[in-house]
Amino acid sequence: MTQRTPPSLLPTAPRPTDRQQAPCRILVVEDSPLNQMLVTAILAQAGYRADTAANGLEAVMAAQAGGYDLILMDLSMPEMDGLTATRLLRDLPGPAGRVPVIAMTADTDDADRVRCRHAGMNDHVAKPVDRLLLLETVETWLRAPSPSPEASAGFGPCSQAAPAAAGEVLDLEVLAQLAQDLDAELLADVLRQFVEETRERVARIAEETDRAVLAREAHTLKSTAGTFGALALCGAARALEMACRTSAADGDRTEAEGDGAADAVEGLRGEIPRLAGEVVAAYRAAGYPV
Repeated sequence: MTQRTPPSLLPTAPRPTDRQQAPCRILVVEDSPLNQMLVTAILAQAGYRADTAANGLEAVMAAQAGGYDLILMDLSMPEMDGLTATRLLRDLPGPAGRVPVIAMTADTDDADRVRCRHAGMNDHVAKPVDRLLLLETVETWLRAPSPSPEASAGFGPCSQAAPAAAGEVLDLEVLAQLAQDLDAELLADVLRQFVEETRERVARIAEETDRAVLAREAHTLKSTAGTFGALALCGAARALEMACRTSAADGDRTEAEGDGAADAVEGLRGEIPRLAGEVVAAYRAAGYPV
């Protein structure tokens, strides 16, 4: 049985001040129900009150009502992406327009950090989410005295998950960390949901022909697979996302010039179902009832 971390060792929310007696209220904007569940569980364990929104449009509507101390914002979402939502948030009058916005992103290069900063975001945390780094970043911005949208000093180098070694299906260290962060029942539940969601997403990837939609599906699979230690699947999803974007960029070239990216897309679409099956088998071999 997984040992729960003693309450005394868990990071706690900032102590209430005279201005704010209730627990800090955080909006988690994320289109993946799995990532919503994991992030809100981490925040609740640390003493925060967390609400969720499934896309940028829902986030803007929720923020207009006010009452949030911080927003965690995914970047790639349907309906409205996180960058567009943040720009709209910064146009809101009063305190709602000054709420710290922290990007949650699996995209970690310099160009992505510049885009986040220019949209008005204050900081970022990489996916897969590291529990301690997430809580440290949240606490930093909650303790900051009335941070302005221009205050974005937190944008520094962002680590990226190491590529999977040949034949390496699962990252057991990631699973061990999840076992520390979540109780045994919740971990088993989220792993089962990850497997179910992955099967549905893999089926959509196999059938989808729109490169932009396919890139978005691959992006989300990359994020969730990394979160739950599915190394090889995460790497294939990352490669598929990049191939889709390259194929779209090659749209104006001749058919012969665009064949490379298009062939990569089709090859990865055929590879991902096999890797997803290997992940399920590896979970079961590791003792997880998925």
